[in-house]
Amino acid sequence: MIKATLNGTARIAWMLLAGLALILVSALEIFDIVMLWGHASSNHMLLIHLLQRAATSLLLAMIGHYFLCSGQGRHKRWSITLLLFNFIFFIPLLGAFSVLLIALIAAYPRAPQIHSPFASLVMPEFALSMREALIRFSQGGIRSTLTQPSIPAPKRLQSLLALQGMPSRISSPLLHERLEDESDDIRLIAYGLLDNREKAINAEIHREMLALRQAESDETRLITLRHLAELYWEMIHARLAQGDLRIHALHQALSYAEEALKLSGQNAGLQFLKARTLFELKNFEEATLVFESSANLGLHESRILPYLAEIAFYRKQYGTARNLLERLSVYQPSPIMQDIIKLWTTTANFPSGRLVA
Repeated sequence: MIKATLNGTARIAWMLLAGLALILVSALEIFDIVMLWGHASSNHMLLIHLLQRAATSLLLAMIGHYFLCSGQGRHKRWSITLLLFNFIFFIPLLGAFSVLLIALIAAYPRAPQIHSPFASLVMPEFALSMREALIRFSQGGIRSTLTQPSIPAPKRLQSLLALQGMPSRISSPLLHERLEDESDDIRLIAYGLLDNREKAINAEIHREMLALRQAESDETRLITLRHLAELYWEMIHARLAQGDLRIHALHQALSYAEEALKLSGQNAGLQFLKARTLFELKNFEEATLVFESSANLGLHESRILPYLAEIAFYRKQYGTARNLLERLSVYQPSPIMQDIIKLWTTTANFPSGRLVA
């Protein structure tokens, strides 16, 4: 900051000197032209005029060179001085005005340019599952087959129907993408598969709610409440609920999980379900406490560390997120999680422990 202030002060001082030089040189040139006009036939006066113009032109050329050629390259650009000298010497008055005006503009202090040492990084997809099944298909997989309009429609339909045997969390996003497909058949089948899954879960929810009304013992109520919380969570987990319906499903899952906890007391599974629901509702403070509570009740640490790391990331606690991922690395996480851990634990990627997303 002090260096920048001193540098700006020096440039202003040079600018004032250049302005003063502009006035003096202009007056001198005007006076010299008037004197030469009155003694146009005198060779002696012509020689004095040329010497004076050469000295003035050299002085102004050096001033222009100083301001136009900055930094370490100044000593390598003396050819510019010769160019400015010729411009001033052979164009009386206008040349001097032009060069000094350019020098004044170049000397005007500008805001310092700040070069950020950070680079943009492509963030990998954050996967929370520790053991996702590795599903492979021929011809580059189902996704590549479905997204290629050039592939014959029967083959794309066959790939779309194969999604019925995949977990909802993996297949539902693919089906949602196909709702905007160019083919009417693809769109209709994708909508039908999603609708059937949603109807199946809603039918189970309806049955469980009837069972809850007829429950006579706390044990039966506990089982029913837990099933309801899990069914509403399945709608979120399978990405079948979108927008306001998703928020409603989260609140329902949280409500049933809390009611079940009142009956079961300390239950690690229900605590974990409640924590994930709070996490999706962005209630990070309470979610952290419930995650830690589920770990204290016996839930394996590897299941909650990804959530805690993401909460730390949202809170901009990047050092904490890195430490949590380092702890997670000893539990043999999935390949995607390994890439995320490698990204965060490589010191070179995050100077001074900071991250620019």
